[in-house]
Amino acid sequence: AGAFTKATKKVEALYETPYESHSCMEPLNCIANVTEDACEIWGPIQGPDWIQGSLAQHLKLPMEKVVVNMTFLGGGFGRKAFTDYPYEAAMISKAIKAPVMVVWTREDDMTAGPFRPGMVYQCKGSVSDSGRISSFETKIAGQNMGLQGPGNDDKSSYNESDTEGFLEPYFESIPHYSFGDKPLDSPIPVMWWRSVYASTNGFAFESFLDEMALTAGKDPLDFRRQHLGNPRYQELINKLEAVSGWKKRGKNEGYGVAITECFSSIVGEVVKVSKKADGKVKIDKVWAVMDCGWYVNPDIIRAQVEGSIVMALGAATKHGTHFADGKAVEKNFNTYRMPRINDTPEIEVHVIDNEEKAGGVGEPGLPPFTPALTNAIFDLTGKRIRVLPFSLEEV
Repeated sequence: AGAFTKATKKVEALYETPYESHSCMEPLNCIANVTEDACEIWGPIQGPDWIQGSLAQHLKLPMEKVVVNMTFLGGGFGRKAFTDYPYEAAMISKAIKAPVMVVWTREDDMTAGPFRPGMVYQCKGSVSDSGRISSFETKIAGQNMGLQGPGNDDKSSYNESDTEGFLEPYFESIPHYSFGDKPLDSPIPVMWWRSVYASTNGFAFESFLDEMALTAGKDPLDFRRQHLGNPRYQELINKLEAVSGWKKRGKNEGYGVAITECFSSIVGEVVKVSKKADGKVKIDKVWAVMDCGWYVNPDIIRAQVEGSIVMALGAATKHGTHFADGKAVEKNFNTYRMPRINDTPEIEVHVIDNEEKAGGVGEPGLPPFTPALTNAIFDLTGKRIRVLPFSLEEV
């Protein structure tokens, strides 16, 4: 607070992200066969150990008497690590003393949740006369996923995920920083959504860093580079700059960049936008550079990053869950619109080769896309987008 008060170059901004449904393409489903002394289930189970422990507890069976058979997920995104749908199948099977298959309807899925929590971010920061960050403060208002369920209602506990998505070297290069949260009470059930808190934190953090770069009069990529002294991050930035042609940007093109870190992997993305003949904004291309450390199959990495970008595109420009009279308004894909193939831009993915420890690849590609997109739109139009979702048709 002292550093911010003394600074001459300051910036403040408020960012907002909506509740989101997981909307896995394959609906929630499970087959269960519960007998007097055993339980066996089959389904798209994302967390088999959690499901096994949950069913053993509810059925009062030894762990070894609960068998969990994992099928293909048909999309998971964190939702299929939850224990409710296997529990439902197992309880019905126990009651009718026969095997049972439970399949949720799309309306079940979209109205019952749990959802990604809606979040609001209050950001304040300052830059020195030399163009470096002198203070950085973020306060978050939203539901704490760690406080869900009975016995987890200590609102005084600090949310350890407040900094998720923030790059580690910033903690060394920024002299004064503060992260805080205000846990909100709400009956809306919430839980993990692909990349967890980084999916919303990343939008706020990387949008605000762009606004700070503007305040400092610096190129957004160079502004990040000067605060990220670690050679691993420098290599990623250099690669991102080279493949995207960042230094060769045209006058009628908008370029935006964002770099986030989660699940021990670093991902940088550049989005290029331009205007169509009717003056509306279109996304031309996305470049992504993934540093997940040591890896085996680069094709799987590219597929996961592409899928993450498409999912982020939907959450940024297509859908969000709203509530009225205690119920979710969006109940199916006629109102919860998903990105279609003609909405999807060209995506180019590059994977960094190094000997670092292996990180995740299924989720880290999602957080940087939205801030890179909104930063690109600002670069092209001068319009700063701070509330999601927004429509490209209305920019």
